Amino acid sequence: MHATIQTMFYWLHSRIVKGNLPRPLSLSLLPLSLAYSLLVSIRSKLYVFGVLKPRELNCPVISVGNITVGGTGKTPFVIAIANWLRSEGKNVGVVSRGYGRDDQKHTVLVSDGTQVLVDAYKGGDEPVLIAGRCPGVSVIVGIDRYAAAKELYDRFSCDVMILDDGFQHLSLKRDVNLLLVDDSAGLCDEHVLPRGPMREPWIAAKRATAVIVTRASSSKEDIMQKLGSLPLRDIPVAITRFSLESFINISTGKTIALDSISGKQCVAFCGIANPRSFSGMLENAGVIIHELLSFPDHWRYTVDDFAIITGSTEGCAPKLLITTEKDAVKVRHHLPPSLEVLAARMVIDWDFGWNFIEEQLMSAISNSKCGFNSTVN
Repeated sequence: MHATIQTMFYWLHSRIVKGNLPRPLSLSLLPLSLAYSLLVSIRSKLYVFGVLKPRELNCPVISVGNITVGGTGKTPFVIAIANWLRSEGKNVGVVSRGYGRDDQKHTVLVSDGTQVLVDAYKGGDEPVLIAGRCPGVSVIVGIDRYAAAKELYDRFSCDVMILDDGFQHLSLKRDVNLLLVDDSAGLCDEHVLPRGPMREPWIAAKRATAVIVTRASSSKEDIMQKLGSLPLRDIPVAITRFSLESFINISTGKTIALDSISGKQCVAFCGIANPRSFSGMLENAGVIIHELLSFPDHWRYTVDDFAIITGSTEGCAPKLLITTEKDAVKVRHHLPPSLEVLAARMVIDWDFGWNFIEEQLMSAISNSKCGFNSTVN
């Protein structure tokens, strides 16, 4: 029974993300969608008019978030911004909810900046990935993001805090509000949950300091024209793409160049919101996908799943598995050592707008009234 309910939930979720619910079901969800839209709009207005007041930290906060369900590439951006700020000498902390972890009630320190302290099931797959990719950056997870961030600040005296998936987390004051939108998913006026993939109506995008278009598949002119039809006209825009940088052997940690895998067959598997973006990047790098196994986002792999993944390599010579770094933190100890399993390392290519984002981040830090610590080495 539980498996059936879970399967139905993920089917409904995937249809909502893609915006392709069957028409009768879509129409039946319209009243709920209108009610949800009204509630989130009222909540936002309560903060605008000061009825509800966001709490402040003793350091500036940079929020990275989106306005839709499904993946827009928040984690790679958090990693990129955290590492850039670290390279600028800042003591950086990252706070996340830690979706998909075993115990959602308690705040968990994922990294103290020197080592990753918990696995993906205790800390969440994305926070553990962020911690592993960002040496020197402390990471914490908790439902109460203010309490978690305050704990991180009190313990490590952070110069700046990055709020992962924070666009709707209005109870924590932020100094920079980066809104990510996915060009490959289409930039159009969609329905609000549960009828469509929008977490809020598009008018909420006016809270953003800047809009960052991810997975850009159109020209700058086309993207700007599409954004012009939305309430984003006065908000600065940056345009980015994701590309593969290398592969990482998840058993040895060895970095493998793209050209050494180009032309080889593999079985690709992932539990992310946008599996086609993953397979597309592999194909663009010259990898031949023998089979793509797609699981729901934040999927908790079972023994049966590992058996399916392992069995799928039959007929694939050599027996090569490629997954995402987000999935790698969950599967690295559960697949046979006889199989070569690689994680695809993704990087951000800035087509346009990085200079503005850089200026906004540094301006927020330098102009903050918060007390700063000295920069770190």
